[in-house]
Amino acid sequence: MKRYLEAGRLNSPRGLKGEIRFECWCDDAEFLSGVSRLYLDPDGKRFLEVERYIPHLGTVVFKGYPDRTAVSELTGRTLWFDREDVVLPEGVWFNDDLIGTPVVNDATGETVGTLREVEDRGGRLLWHIAKDGKEFLFPAVDELIVSIAPSAEIRITMIEGMDDWYEI
Repeated sequence: MKRYLEAGRLNSPRGLKGEIRFECWCDDAEFLSGVSRLYLDPDGKRFLEVERYIPHLGTVVFKGYPDRTAVSELTGRTLWFDREDVVLPEGVWFNDDLIGTPVVNDATGETVGTLREVEDRGGRLLWHIAKDGKEFLFPAVDELIVSIAPSAEIRITMIEGMDDWYEI
């Protein structure tokens, strides 16, 4: 299980006082509002201290970056957050924790594959379920997900024709 997860990408400076646009890759912009450190590497060795996070504007201000010129050196950087800095509600998981979990057809008990990737398509999640060098896309909606036990199994409701496999 990875400790540091991707939070988003820094874009261009905004204004004159060290604000920088932040493209948040989490469920919503408010998710990171309580996080005081964002990391410049996936190992958590180098961090930026958040001075102010402005989710409704999609911007952030970091300590030590007082103006537009200083913060512009961060443009294009991907940031990570420490999973220990956030508390998830019961029954909610990080997508990264589901990768590699076997996926089971709830009606038959058959393992249909393994969750290989979670893709966000405009707020709708698609799971890439793979088996034997092939995969199919599954819409990750509550109506079709029976249960989730990270790293143990994910039980789903299959609909006829949903498992159109293609080579990966």
